[in-house]
Amino acid sequence: MPVETQHLETVLNELQSTAKSRRTTWGFPIPWSARPIFTQGFQIAPAYGPTNQVIICTYKVPRGHTAFLCGLVLGYTGAGGSALPGQVIFSVDVDNPIATAQASAQGYTEKDYAAVPFELGDFVGGPVWPVEFRHDEGETVRIKGQTVSAVATGDGNFVFGALIGFQWPSQGWEQ
Repeated sequence: MPVETQHLETVLNELQSTAKSRRTTWGFPIPWSARPIFTQGFQIAPAYGPTNQVIICTYKVPRGHTAFLCGLVLGYTGAGGSALPGQVIFSVDVDNPIATAQASAQGYTEKDYAAVPFELGDFVGGPVWPVEFRHDEGETVRIKGQTVSAVATGDGNFVFGALIGFQWPSQGWEQ
């Protein structure tokens, strides 16, 4: 599942365009002091079942900063190609360090992203999926994934994801 440098450059150039326009896809203003965020990761596709959920990538908002995530990629690649809807479940959560989400945990899932049954966004040939997630210092955002059925698991089969956005100092950026 190597991602070609050219495709990553395209994604980062789109992010740079957004930064220059100072607004996200839906019009959220981006401060002049904002710096790009791009965190991505992959894991070998785990065996079926919710107890085998894996953390794909993590982003922690630095001390004294605010972050605004405006792009998301959720995907699977394996021996049989892409996953069909419902074969892999993804989630995006905040401050829940364990792989499997639990009601008693201190964190929460992003609205509408607790159990995403299909791939979103793309590194190759397509744009990232637009989202609007705002977070404050110390919050940790994680993409998690699990296989459910009928997809190849183990070596050579991967779940992958990326969080794309901006961060800026919490105070003083208005000047």
